Amino acid sequence: MLSTLFARRPEVQDTATWTPDGTIVVQRYRGVVGEREGAIVLVYTADGDRGTSSFAAACLGCTYRAASTSRSSRLAEKEAADLANTHAAGCRALDRGIPAAPDDDQAAKIVRDRLWGLRMSGTGRHPVYLSDFHADRVDLQRPSDFIKETMLQLVKAEPDFLAARLSHSGTGTQFLVLPHPPRN
Repeated sequence: MLSTLFARRPEVQDTATWTPDGTIVVQRYRGVVGEREGAIVLVYTADGDRGTSSFAAACLGCTYRAASTSRSSRLAEKEAADLANTHAAGCRALDRGIPAAPDDDQAAKIVRDRLWGLRMSGTGRHPVYLSDFHADRVDLQRPSDFIKETMLQLVKAEPDFLAARLSHSGTGTQFLVLPHPPRN
């Protein structure tokens, strides 16, 4: 009985050192709310498939996420760090701790929602890159293999939404979000 009373509790990870699965955190900024420590804003990168690294910023106190500039170009590390620092200086959110990891169904929905956001009208197919998911990585908390597997499942389940083909290099798979079907 006493052994359960004094049993050690599992160690709770500190948000100041937490790294979401599938990412590499390169910088952290902490906001200040009055005299209290505010939320942590992460600058991170993840596996990419475009040959160059791109970065994102995410606040662990509010819903702030940034993975591209206003011109829709990918963020370099300095740009992501500047955005994170600016956000940390102005954010009034307190640290909410490490966000709960979604279950696999919720994570698959995050992937599908991102793909839906890439879907365009017209006749063109939109190529999908792993870097398209950078803004979602803190909420997703999954490695790139999970994203790829989810997209493969979507290709089978929704062939009018997502297609796959051999990449131009001949190694790997390239995914394409298909345009909305024409209206009658």
